[in-house]
Amino acid sequence: MFCALSEVKGMGIKMKALRKLKEGKGNVAIQEVPEPKIQPNEVLMKVWAAGVCGSDLLIEDDKHFYKAPVTLAHEFSGVAYKIGKDVRKIKEGDHIVGDIETPTGWLGVTRDGAYAPYMSMPEDVCYKLPKDFNLDYGAMTELHTGIIHIMQERTSVKARDFVVVVGPGPMGLLGVQFAKMRGASKVALIGLKKDKKRLEVGEKIGADYILYSDEHPEKTVMELTSGKGADFVLEAAGARVGNNIVGAQHAIDCARRAYEGEGGKGELAFISLWGEPISLDFDQVCLGQLNIHGCWSWNGSETWQRAVELVTSGVLNLDPLITNKYSLEEWETAFKRLRAGEDIKALIYPNGRDWL
Repeated sequence: MFCALSEVKGMGIKMKALRKLKEGKGNVAIQEVPEPKIQPNEVLMKVWAAGVCGSDLLIEDDKHFYKAPVTLAHEFSGVAYKIGKDVRKIKEGDHIVGDIETPTGWLGVTRDGAYAPYMSMPEDVCYKLPKDFNLDYGAMTELHTGIIHIMQERTSVKARDFVVVVGPGPMGLLGVQFAKMRGASKVALIGLKKDKKRLEVGEKIGADYILYSDEHPEKTVMELTSGKGADFVLEAAGARVGNNIVGAQHAIDCARRAYEGEGGKGELAFISLWGEPISLDFDQVCLGQLNIHGCWSWNGSETWQRAVELVTSGVLNLDPLITNKYSLEEWETAFKRLRAGEDIKALIYPNGRDWL
């Protein structure tokens, strides 16, 4: 059985954690750190799984905000291992997930996260899962908050909308399913040729059309919509081919335009991060009177409660999205495979997978 903790003479209980050690590109490594000590209002979670996210790669590349040194990972699930004396709603043994935004920092970004056997967090950001619910799926709850915020709170997919999703990553594939759940008439999913396996998953989980980035997908979308364009576009690619920001440009080019009148026919939701300035042809944003919404966070506990209910409802198919499972020591392989697009959502298990 994997031993998560070790006793170091004179130093107390130590654990291995994957950390951004200091500023600059790279500087990510496994380091021994003390087991977290909890405040009276905090919960010590024994981590079951932590999802590998593109934001982790951006932090490794020094293209995302963070505060070093910090243990990475902000997508997680686990079990309440210890509770502070003032904790009331969470009990030891509860299966939990948590909002990453706490009063003292963002878990896995500016406050220690879940690439470690144990992580502390305030009770107020903890949410209980049913004891019999799959904790692998639970580790994807944060993605569900993002999709709800993007496609329901910041914008809204309406019944019978023609929807385009740009990018067959985890957010894009969840977006395909969420759009269909909200009544979209058709969903087109756009990706690169190298995304073939991801696009096959997209087709399996509900995409009506699979379009390739280098085959003028905007022309196909216009043909499919009798020249109108997509009512709703989710940009979740962050893709760059050479100097071309293809994903974001596809989003603009595929959207429904209104050259006269009040406009606002085409809704665009942008969730991608590029980690640097990008260049786009914005003429059609103005001429076509498009609505662009930047989406990043969520509406606090309201969104998180919705996300917990959604992820535990079983209405979204999550199995095809989880493509690999790694130990903490295999983090470099996990990061490399995500960069290459070989994984969709990979999970890291800091305590191994044989303790529940």
